Amino acid sequence: MPGRRGVRRWLGFMAAGLTAGAMVQCTRPAAEDAEQLFRQNRWFDLRAAISERTPALLRAAVATAFNAGTEAETLLWEIVRSQPDAADDAYELLCRVYRRSGLYARLGETHRQWAAAFPNSTGVRRWAEDRDKFSRPDQINGARTPFVREHPGTGYPRLPVSVNGIADDFIVDTGAWQSALTDKEARKLGLTIREESATLLDASGRPTVFRTAVADEVTIGDMRFRNVSFAVIAPAGHFEGAELGIIGMPILLAIGTIQWSTSGTVTLGATVPASSAATVPNLAFDRSRLLLSTGVLGKTVLTILDTGANTTELNANFADTFPELVRTAGKKGKADITGIGGSQTFDSVELPELLFRIGNKDVAIRPASVTLQRIGIMGGECCVGNAGHDLLLQGRGFSLDFAEMRLTVD
Repeated sequence: MPGRRGVRRWLGFMAAGLTAGAMVQCTRPAAEDAEQLFRQNRWFDLRAAISERTPALLRAAVATAFNAGTEAETLLWEIVRSQPDAADDAYELLCRVYRRSGLYARLGETHRQWAAAFPNSTGVRRWAEDRDKFSRPDQINGARTPFVREHPGTGYPRLPVSVNGIADDFIVDTGAWQSALTDKEARKLGLTIREESATLLDASGRPTVFRTAVADEVTIGDMRFRNVSFAVIAPAGHFEGAELGIIGMPILLAIGTIQWSTSGTVTLGATVPASSAATVPNLAFDRSRLLLSTGVLGKTVLTILDTGANTTELNANFADTFPELVRTAGKKGKADITGIGGSQTFDSVELPELLFRIGNKDVAIRPASVTLQRIGIMGGECCVGNAGHDLLLQGRGFSLDFAEMRLTVD
């Protein structure tokens, strides 16, 4: 009888995808191909191709992908003012920066300017839903103050959080482009839930309705955040009735760095020691996803980095990239992928072991599951899989540095 296993990721967001050609990163490209790399969303290759003579839009795209926010904004607004042929793309890159940073009012105003300048733009129409969905105030971040705290231990990476003075532990979720709560958690925290609703796709690919609540103040250690927006969801299936909260990308970017030790402590907001960091970035933002460039079987491939997933899940793109391995070493079975809206079952192949090269360290997944699906938020449109927190917690811990865009595993 075939085996059955499951992966649970309690929240997911619809994300535009990459083309299949971006799944395996190539060697250093010629500079004249930079425009094509930009159109294909090949951020690591584009970063290697640009120079001071590269057009400003492409330099701004690299700054956007690798979280150089101030540089990106400066370049992009100058393009809007002085380069009408490139301004349509510049507006879209600005919207990406503002959305992931929780600058929702700025996102709305930028989209209105964009629509006025380019009323027939496909990008304008595509972003109209996000403009309405994120009709909220800008998140205001206090000073970044390094601090060390104990964390609850094994399982999902969690941090102690205070929302309007009420304390709880929230999941650290690099796969969430907004912070989120279940409806039961929101009521426990005394938040007012807005009536307007929108939809997202969960990890299983199912549409899920959410509403919004805005907390006046959120405190994590010695850092304070105001006007923090949360997606509020009534979960079904495995998560029905759960009291859960997650820390999404707007807060994580403001924190800056996370140094997680499996011995029970976490350091937030401090400089990651140079000795523990790789020499080049291995993280990049692509629209609504955080990409990880990692080595598998001698190839450099892309996964989504998703600490909100309890296991690493490879997909049909992995099977296409490594067909002989899947054919000869895999055990066929079934696997459930469960999101906050329910579950779906897929054919799967289980590999006894797979090594991932992260920075200068090899990390093993035993066993490694390949589900034969291409769900967008699980990496199906961009990557060979969705890298969960099991990939990060096997050794002494991990470090996430959003300034240097590097993940290291100790």
